[in-house]
Amino acid sequence: MSGRQASVFVCDDLLISLTGKFNALGIYTGDIVIPNEITAHQIVFVFQIEFDIDDPMSSAVLEVKFPGEENPRQLAVPVGPLTPVEGRSRWIIRWPFPVQMVHLRPGRISTKVIHDKGEIDTTGIWIVSLAPQSSLQ
Repeated sequence: MSGRQASVFVCDDLLISLTGKFNALGIYTGDIVIPNEITAHQIVFVFQIEFDIDDPMSSAVLEVKFPGEENPRQLAVPVGPLTPVEGRSRWIIRWPFPVQMVHLRPGRISTKVIHDKGEIDTTGIWIVSLAPQSSLQ
């Protein structure tokens, strides 16, 4: 594996211990299913960014855009300076992006990492509604 890569998982809450361990609660393993449009108190997106030590990132911004929102939410994350460690070829940064009091409606939540050389689409997650849909005629 080489180059720049990123992924994300979504959960209801994230606790970070004094030693830096993440304890994720309510991890979504598929779509976020809602009865109809609702406001969620909190959703946490946990991004993982990987890159080669010989091609370090100088900047990174996490981006989350919910269905129906015009402007994405962004969070700048620190990426350096990183001290090389003998025998290590890649860096991994894991960073939580909590979002509070968000209106959820059906559609795709777009997630990506914007860095100094471009963007990495992390695929995001879908929100689906259990409410009956009107039939098309």
